[in-house]
Amino acid sequence: MKKKVVFILLIAIILILTSCKSETYEFNGEIIEIYGSSAIVLIDENEDIRNSGDKVDVDLTKNTDVEFSIGDRVKVEYDGKVQEKYPLGINTISVELISD
Repeated sequence: MKKKVVFILLIAIILILTSCKSETYEFNGEIIEIYGSSAIVLIDENEDIRNSGDKVDVDLTKNTDVEFSIGDRVKVEYDGKVQEKYPLGINTISVELISD
């Protein structure tokens, strides 16, 4: 009986740990418009998210250390969920300046 309880607890712990795994996605693009604390980013052509649309609304408050400007190249990390609207909507995890 004791072995069954330990086995069930072990299975429960494994299920909890594997369900907490969070996967993130990223893409590169260029800021083409800024309004308030958000920006419209033109997604680079070779990015997978581009299959859903060419522009995405990005939350710039995820990086308050940088003052973003139109024309900046950025790398955006998001949770993988894409809202099918125009421009696309995402849950921004991080945004950072990049140089090519």
